[in-house]
Amino acid sequence: MSVSERRYLLGKTLIVTLILDYFFYRSLWALLPLCGVGIGYYQMEKRMLFQKKKEAAREEFKELLLVTATGQKAGYSAENAFLSSYQDMKGLFGEDSSVCRILRFLKSGRENNTSFSILWRQIGNLIDLEEITEFAQVYEISQKSSGNMAAVMEKTANIIVQKIETEKEITVLLSARRLEQRIMNIMPFTIIGYINITSPSYFQDLYHSVAGILIMSFCLLVYIGAYVLSVHIISIEM
Repeated sequence: MSVSERRYLLGKTLIVTLILDYFFYRSLWALLPLCGVGIGYYQMEKRMLFQKKKEAAREEFKELLLVTATGQKAGYSAENAFLSSYQDMKGLFGEDSSVCRILRFLKSGRENNTSFSILWRQIGNLIDLEEITEFAQVYEISQKSSGNMAAVMEKTANIIVQKIETEKEITVLLSARRLEQRIMNIMPFTIIGYINITSPSYFQDLYHSVAGILIMSFCLLVYIGAYVLSVHIISIEM
């Protein structure tokens, strides 16, 4: 994660923890146990962020293979076709993108006289992306057997395209469910907030008694369980 992404997640986690404290306990002492909830929320949001990054990296890698395959058809070797695609990838995704970092890694390795097959194997180990890991294996085998690298990369890109299109179709089908999930996530707080405005003393006994704290703790556990379940149901892992 970048520094800005880490700060964003920490700020979001802090806000969520304060909201839970206000609606369920209204006590500074409750912030201590709620820190555990905040840590779990932070980890969940981080996994979701990494999943989005993996989806973006998959899309970038697909474009890299298509451009490289085109370069090979124009007469470039596999290595030169990869390296010459840097400016195209920089124009499409920016120099801080995953694919540009991969190409800089390849260029640095080539300057150190490291084989591309070894470099791709290292990239596959560093990046948790199935497509790159499989391509690294195919690339090494194809290089050793003097296979048609252009055909290999074009075929791999087509497979990734099919996976991306399938994932997009599933995302469209689940878009309504995602909206429903967001609404249901905020609905309990909307109801409690409305009651607090119209009847300020309605929940007072729940915040200042042992029985009330136990009841609100049970409600919080139910809410957290429902939230985790809803996230799991609508998540997509290709």
